[in-house]
Amino acid sequence: MTWLTDAQVIALWADAANLDPDVLALLLESAYDDCVAYLPDMEIEPDPIPKSWMLAQAYQAKSRYNALLAGSDGSVGTPENGLTLFPLDWQVKQLLRPKRGRPTFG
Repeated sequence: MTWLTDAQVIALWADAANLDPDVLALLLESAYDDCVAYLPDMEIEPDPIPKSWMLAQAYQAKSRYNALLAGSDGSVGTPENGLTLFPLDWQVKQLLRPKRGRPTFG
């Protein structure tokens, strides 16, 4: 299952157009599973799906793809210009469950 169409993903991540359609589908399904696992438990998905959830899925799919390119130490690129990849980036988490700006007292 996925919240995004291939066209929506390609609009957000241009390099996705160069991927094999089966690979793109696998990345989207995996990213969807990651996102749903992070969301609070819910019996049904909202209709319509929040745009931030869709964006989170696209970011996570791209992150999964980059993880395929990563070295054994989890970084992409040369040691001088490397990028460390994380399982679920803080930006994806923020899109799925945003922190509120108002403090609460317990």
